[in-house]
This record gives sequence, structure tokens and C-alpha cells, in this order.
Amino acid sequence: MSKNKSRKMRGSNTYGHGIKGRRGAGRKGGRGFAGLGKHHKSYAIKHPEKLWGNYGFSSHHPTEEIEAINVSVLNERIESLVKQGLATMNDNIYEVDLDKLGIQKLLGKGRITKAMRVKVKYVSSNAERKIEEAGGEVIHA
Repeated sequence: MSKNKSRKMRGSNTYGHGIKGRRGAGRKGGRGFAGLGKHHKSYAIKHPEKLWGNYGFSSHHPTEEIEAINVSVLNERIESLVKQGLATMNDNIYEVDLDKLGIQKLLGKGRITKAMRVKVKYVSSNAERKIEEAGGEVIHA
């Protein structure tokens, strides 16, 4: 019966890997991206897709940048919007189309004191409740 390598090398200090083998990253030419400009340059030229580029998951659903405004901010600025011609006043109710202002969502932070008819794409339930309590309405665009 012959001896296998592990039994044969059991007493040796380096166990068959030379003086610096299995210590650090000496026999590999460095760790990670070391040497891409020097001794691993040919690998970098042959396989650039393995070294650079995007990794991980990518979403296949387009993300929409949503601009939002709170009802308190809209309450403060509604009169200046009327002066600028971006909102109108009909039957003591302010009418504003937030989509024309570049705002897609109405949020419910703050208090509202003026009756408004707001046309908006997205609205929180809290904002819708506050506008209806003030005597206005929300039109979903």
C-alpha cells in the first residue's frame, strides 16, 4: 500500500507548497484587481466584461419621478397661483390643475382653509379628506 501525499508531507514545514505558497496572495499575483495594469494586463484586455461594468439586478419597470406638494403649501400659494394665471376662482372655489404645474401627487400634511377643486394624478387619503372637509373636491387625472 502506497502513502498518499498528505501522509507523506505531514512532517514537512511547507507541505509541498514551497517557501511562500499558501501564505497571503503570493502565488496568485495579488488579490482582487491587483496587477490589471501590469502582470494581469492580458487578462484585463481579454475579459473586460468580468472586471468592469454593471452587476446585480436591474429593474425592468420604469420608475416615475413623482413631484409632490402638501395641502398646507397649496393653501398658502393658491392666491399667487391665481395672480399668475395658473389657477382660477369660480363660485368661491379655487380650481387648480397640479399636472400643469409639474406636480403629480398631493400629500396631506398641514391644514387647509380654502375650498379648492384640485385635479391631480395621485392623492393621499389624508389630503383628499382634508380638501373635502374644507368644501372642495379632488379630481383624479
